[in-house]
Amino acid sequence: MIAPLHAVVGVASPGLLAVVGVATLGASALLGLAFAAFVRRRSRPYLLIVAAFAALLGRSAVVGASALGMLSPTDHHFFEHGLDVVLVALVVAAVYYARTVRREVSAS
Repeated sequence: MIAPLHAVVGVASPGLLAVVGVATLGASALLGLAFAAFVRRRSRPYLLIVAAFAALLGRSAVVGASALGMLSPTDHHFFEHGLDVVLVALVVAAVYYARTVRREVSAS
């Protein structure tokens, strides 16, 4: 029998809840700061970072839904790792876009 490493439906240990709670607070704070920076700068890289931090917060929501039994382990992994891909793609896009725009402005 294979023992699952994580994503056990309906299991909500105090340690897991504490870690997810801290992660949720941290992701929420980062999302708020990123949104404030976007409002101030109004540029595409800042918008991409806002979306990346929203994906990070979404990971906490996936863990919460899994702990409440709303997601199967398969769905948990699909959404969790799907959000990982989205997060990385958004950060890479933000850095690439920011560097491309700077080069275009410098070349003018």
